[in-house]
Amino acid sequence: MLFSMLLFFILFSQSSLTTTTTTIPYDGIIHRSSDGTSYAYLAPPRTGNHAAFIEQLTPHDTLAIAWFTGGEGSPNCSIAVSLLQRGSQQFTPGVIVSERVNYSNQNPVLFWDNHTQILHLYHSSQLGNAGETNSQLWHVQSEDRGATWSRPEAFYTVAGAFDRNRIIPTLNNNGLIFPCYNSSPDIDYSFILRSTSPTSGWTRIDMQKTNDLIQPTIVRLDNSPQLRAFYRDEDNFAIYYADSFDDGLTWSPPSPTSLPNNNAGIQAYTLRSGAIIMTFNNLNGTHHPRSPLTVALSYDNGMTWPYKRDVQVHDDDNSTIVGEYSYPSLLQSDWSESDDNDIHVVYTYERQTIKYVRMNEKWIKQSKKTTD
Repeated sequence: MLFSMLLFFILFSQSSLTTTTTTIPYDGIIHRSSDGTSYAYLAPPRTGNHAAFIEQLTPHDTLAIAWFTGGEGSPNCSIAVSLLQRGSQQFTPGVIVSERVNYSNQNPVLFWDNHTQILHLYHSSQLGNAGETNSQLWHVQSEDRGATWSRPEAFYTVAGAFDRNRIIPTLNNNGLIFPCYNSSPDIDYSFILRSTSPTSGWTRIDMQKTNDLIQPTIVRLDNSPQLRAFYRDEDNFAIYYADSFDDGLTWSPPSPTSLPNNNAGIQAYTLRSGAIIMTFNNLNGTHHPRSPLTVALSYDNGMTWPYKRDVQVHDDDNSTIVGEYSYPSLLQSDWSESDDNDIHVVYTYERQTIKYVRMNEKWIKQSKKTTD
């Protein structure tokens, strides 16, 4: 009897030292963290959630988040949208806004046209379970700030076309620059679609020597005609960059940055301070999970990145599990809430949902400064 009681005590003590798990509610409610950030887990309509994108709707200060739900590549994989009104502490449940029977809709890109007050949503679409080489770009739009949406229509039908990152205005603000890439049987590469006015068509411009460099994310340098594109590297080595000195008409050959890449999505954005912020998985190679999810700051147009801070390293309900935290999107809003945070990051959380994290530039710079 004494031996049995002793054995029970030992087993109980050991079990109490193991990591416990809790169920995370995917309800869109925003919570405060002890480190000063805020976070929420969105409420997805289906399983298999990935590739989030965030946009700000001005002057209403609404945040819109889009992603695909239903499983990557699967038939009827669809685009969902969730909204956050300024002052609210809860995102709306994800609502499907673009679905094609037997097709897989992926990689949503939101663009808010402040002149027309129309929210545009572009996404890829390919036959389910049939690979990526026949993908096209499709489009839906909302004229009531995301409440209702138009029927999906084909936008760019060249086979293999994909989007992923933010559309930016041309220097004169009359046209748009839409970064894209092509998935082909032989090689993947990047290009842009460029318009010169709201009524003009789109011109395709291939970005030279970008074989295996895809999903360009583009920022404008110093309010000049110079653009800098950063690329995902399908060879799992580094984030690459290239420059345009004529507002996107021509591009230099790419060169590697000091930031690693694991053949996973990245996104760059220019903050009001002039810093470029990059969000990415801070590792290369493919033998590890897509973790950590990191933000980095550059104060010399992306040549060095002295400040880096991890946003997610392991599961929130089990610190022994390192999962997938990937395909991030971010922006800096014109406003901040009581937490004084105005940088908004969204990303895939274990393909189960989309996680939202809100921080500020000071929080990132609290990390130890590094030299590249």
